[in-house]
Amino acid sequence: MKNLFDYTLSSLTRHGLKNIVIIVIFGFLVFLLSSVIMITNSLALEYKTISKDFPDLLVQKRYGAKTYLISQKDVEPYWKMAGISSIEGRIWGQYYFERQQIYTSIFGIKSFVDYYQKEIKDIAEKLDNSSSGPLMITSQSILDFFEEDIETYDGSLPFFTPQNSMIRVGIGGVFKLKHSLENNDLILLDEDIAREILGIEKGYYADFVMRVSNPNEADFIADKIRLFDPTLKVITKKQMLQSYQVLYDYKSGWFLMLLIISFVSFSIILYDKASGLRSEEKKEIGILKALGWEISHIINYKLMESLILSMFAFTIGISLAMFFVYFLQAPGLKYVFSGYSELKQPFELIFSFDFKAIALIFFITIPLYVAVCIMPAWKIATMDSAEVLR
Repeated sequence: MKNLFDYTLSSLTRHGLKNIVIIVIFGFLVFLLSSVIMITNSLALEYKTISKDFPDLLVQKRYGAKTYLISQKDVEPYWKMAGISSIEGRIWGQYYFERQQIYTSIFGIKSFVDYYQKEIKDIAEKLDNSSSGPLMITSQSILDFFEEDIETYDGSLPFFTPQNSMIRVGIGGVFKLKHSLENNDLILLDEDIAREILGIEKGYYADFVMRVSNPNEADFIADKIRLFDPTLKVITKKQMLQSYQVLYDYKSGWFLMLLIISFVSFSIILYDKASGLRSEEKKEIGILKALGWEISHIINYKLMESLILSMFAFTIGISLAMFFVYFLQAPGLKYVFSGYSELKQPFELIFSFDFKAIALIFFITIPLYVAVCIMPAWKIATMDSAEVLR
């Protein structure tokens, strides 16, 4: 056995250049697939953590494929519905800065409201205590992006209402939410100022969030609300999480494209191997048989050779993927899945190792490669050595 192992090692050295090419292509395939899986797992874990702050139910006014403002009267009947413990209206919306050509998210806050996120609840209390005029609390990326405008308007940022009147809002502070993916384009304003800028009249809201006493009954209560008023779109926490996962895990079809590239590369290797042995490899097997090697010896030699190559390439691919994703933070690739914006703040990919996914990559690559290496060798080994050498 030791002689067989020594011969396998010497064979790998003899065909050094060919084996290096196989290791590079095989390793790149494993690296690419592993990187994608690690990035998506990390983002999924981050959003799973964020989802703890999602409301039990989100209610919007929607009909004719359009979303409308929803009035306080629309949700008043549900205060009496069993299982609902609280209902809160939210003032929020997208605001477009024409000159900079960028969208931001405005969120209206006020004190004594039990927001789902404790950080926003704390900010609302502090913002309400301010008496120095309209103030906003926002992320550092927003302040950096609008630095010139803030200097031009003496430390404030101008907003325009639907009536084209300008509201100058001072900088009240910078927030940093505990989840880095949330610290991007959000601007927190007093609710009344947010209403003016977004053009939302008193008594109307962008949507409502509801708490339910027993989260297991959320789907049942959502169905009851839908039956009571078909114009209301009710989204449960589970549906919100599913939408986020679909949006970020497989964004823009890039995941599919990377998979196709990877499998095309791997198919080329398999085709090359499965199409038969080269003349020098056939000659080698013929000589080994003439020297007294049995078929099992040749099969073991090819099995050992293919396992060493594929395992070495697999280990390199996985190691490089972990270094690229968790140490280098996947430069360029992570924004393919999380979405890119000029206001996007750097965020860290948290460590998440999916053993099942890595095992899947292992079983769809190494056994296939080993099989296509052994089959042609077995076919030649069953032939007469004289015939092979001719």
